[in-house]
Amino acid sequence: MSQTSDIKNLPVPARYLGVWQRELLETQTIKDTTSLVLWMQSQHYHIDLRIPHAVQIGLRKVESLQDYNDDELLLLASQQGFAGITKLTPATNQSSDICQWLREIDFQPITSARDIGKMVFTDENTIIETGIDENYLEVWRRLTYSQEPTYSTFVTGQNRNGLTTKAYLIRTGKYVAIARPRAIELPAAQLLICAIKTDKPTREQLLDWLDMEISFGEMLDDKHWRINYSSLPFKVGLIVEIDDYQS
Repeated sequence: MSQTSDIKNLPVPARYLGVWQRELLETQTIKDTTSLVLWMQSQHYHIDLRIPHAVQIGLRKVESLQDYNDDELLLLASQQGFAGITKLTPATNQSSDICQWLREIDFQPITSARDIGKMVFTDENTIIETGIDENYLEVWRRLTYSQEPTYSTFVTGQNRNGLTTKAYLIRTGKYVAIARPRAIELPAAQLLICAIKTDKPTREQLLDWLDMEISFGEMLDDKHWRINYSSLPFKVGLIVEIDDYQS
């Protein structure tokens, strides 16, 4: 999870801090206003979660990852999410900042493609992002009460088999997010669904591939937060103690 210190020592400008929800994605072929997309930004780190509409409406209420049937597991594989360091070059003579999200962990297979865009504020809580390496437009709106206090840290997360690993935890305002990597490395592929079709993993292998947690929620008091959205949807609604994740 390490990056060079020169990147870590350059904090993101305060105007970017908080939780941003995507209202629109437009490319040459699609227009998406129904996916649930959240981006939490601290001074150095980000956590991002993207849940397609089909996942939002297509899953039963279950108690664990292994309770989902095979079709539901394939739905889960269409999700996106990642966490890492944010590198931002403020505008000088240009009208837009350049923002790059360096993915240190990723729900989808990691590729060589850069996640980099031009950022323009239309007001203090609205950003228009356009792609540099790809042709796209995204509209982001900052959630209220999501800026102060802001901090990020590494904590201990636990997977479905009880194994622990380092995870990201960020809090901005009344919101909190955690990103815990899976215990194994995914095979090389453009998308997780492509890896599933090509490698044909066993059900147990597929469960391990999907066992990566990116959860967003909000603080209920000084010690507890409720999970509102998650790459592990059976966790939605759970009340979590901050101390459950030890630094």
